Amino acid sequence: MFLFSDSTPPKLMNFVSLPMGTTRSETLTAELASHFPLREIDIAVGGRSYRLTTAEDIELLIGRITEEEFRKDERLPYWAELWHSAVALAEAIAHDPTLVAGRRVLEVGCGLALPAVVAASHGGQVTCGDFEPLALKAAELNLLQNAAFESADVRLMDFREPPREQWPLILAADVIYEKRFIEPLADFLVRALEPGGTVLLAEPNRLIAVPFFDALTARGFSYTRTSRFAALHGRTVEISLYEITKKKPRNHENTKKDTKDF
Repeated sequence: MFLFSDSTPPKLMNFVSLPMGTTRSETLTAELASHFPLREIDIAVGGRSYRLTTAEDIELLIGRITEEEFRKDERLPYWAELWHSAVALAEAIAHDPTLVAGRRVLEVGCGLALPAVVAASHGGQVTCGDFEPLALKAAELNLLQNAAFESADVRLMDFREPPREQWPLILAADVIYEKRFIEPLADFLVRALEPGGTVLLAEPNRLIAVPFFDALTARGFSYTRTSRFAALHGRTVEISLYEITKKKPRNHENTKKDTKDF
């Protein structure tokens, strides 16, 4: 999930004392387990099985949100659930691994990071971004236990404070569910997407998403839509998969051409 922050820093994680020689995956598991009981989700994508670790009971997380925290951010732990949009986006990547192979990839509002995990397993150089520190712990663990990495690039990100770095490919699954996200997310994509880059966005056909695409068009983006059906939790849901692009600025193209000719 991708939520807004204010100037207040995120809460620090509980410190967990572990024996020497403990792996990063074991450390992350212990840190998450110090906050809530864990469960594992096994899901098949593109003929391969992936295992995701998350909270056992999302209601327990909701019950721990203070009135002050909710009033400040309307923060709910959506990150701890696996959503149909994430499955549809992951399946699209598995269906065409050339989308990610050898490319730098950012998944925004990553939550459990299934699309990023599948992208990494097909050769993507993946970065996961989310506003929730616990989501990033889960995302890092899921990357490590599925993609056989020794380390994973996870970063605390806020729509209103885009990183200076840009990516040629950005993944986003079910990140448009409140009106207040629309303009900041569109601005984030302007800043974080490389010239000529692509955003792959999966969305479950919510009406709230309509003005988001108006905001993209106003910023010079264009997009195409295809439809996928994702099966999860005993339900099959139609998901829209958008390929969003923005043409390189003319001066960028001229500079590149001049350099090549020279």
